[in-house]
Amino acid sequence: MFKSISYVVKENFTNLYRIYSIAKYELLADMRDSKFGIFWNFASPAIQVFTYWLVFGVAWGRSAQTYRGITVSYLPWLVVGFAVWWYIRPCITEGCSAVFSKTNVITKMKFPVSVLPATVCLKELFNHFVMLIITFVTLLLSGYTPTWNWLWIIYYMFCAFMLGEAISLVLSVLTMLWRDVKKFITSIMRMLMYFSPILWDCHFKSHVPFHSLLNKLVKANPVYYVIQGYRDAIFYNRSVLNHPAITLYFWCLVILIFAFGCILMYKFKKKFIDMI
Repeated sequence: MFKSISYVVKENFTNLYRIYSIAKYELLADMRDSKFGIFWNFASPAIQVFTYWLVFGVAWGRSAQTYRGITVSYLPWLVVGFAVWWYIRPCITEGCSAVFSKTNVITKMKFPVSVLPATVCLKELFNHFVMLIITFVTLLLSGYTPTWNWLWIIYYMFCAFMLGEAISLVLSVLTMLWRDVKKFITSIMRMLMYFSPILWDCHFKSHVPFHSLLNKLVKANPVYYVIQGYRDAIFYNRSVLNHPAITLYFWCLVILIFAFGCILMYKFKKKFIDMI
């Protein structure tokens, strides 16, 4: 296990510039394919946020969310949660085909395959920065001003990157083994969106059967930790030091997933061409 982890980590760190170059190329290629380019990087998330706010905030009457005695208007609360999801979701779904989409390169030259999931996460990080601009503008218009606790966003951004990298490392290899993995994960991600605190607080009330078990299962979702962390930093002035237990759980889970991904990548690194 340690040999495989060392192999993947070393290959990623020795190819940092290559990871950056591929991510930059993929990002610019997406922009060149559309007439308005970077405009859609802002417009797409803004339109989706407006749609969810219109349906859940206006039509369903979710005017505010209260947590630990602090009430937050629904629109800024929604935008912060959606900003995290807008980053994690494509890291996982696109990470499935991180290796498969580069088969032409793999078959023609000796290429460090294990860096490909990181290129996807780095590329999507740009879109996350775009979404954060929309988020900060919304927060300022809603009357929120930056505090020192907002700096914890950098930490939670790193958490999101490592979570996406670990999961995409596993899924990129599994997709090479079974092509149906991406379709399965795409469907699961649609369901996961509603079991993460993006559109609602993911707290089952006492009248719901097995509500205690369901609430614990929701908090076991690593996406919950990242989304709630962003909101803790922005709305509730809480740092990562306020919840050490769930932080330890999150990093243990990420390390386990990453280790499993490294084992798969190391085991099949010489068999990808045969799988193609």
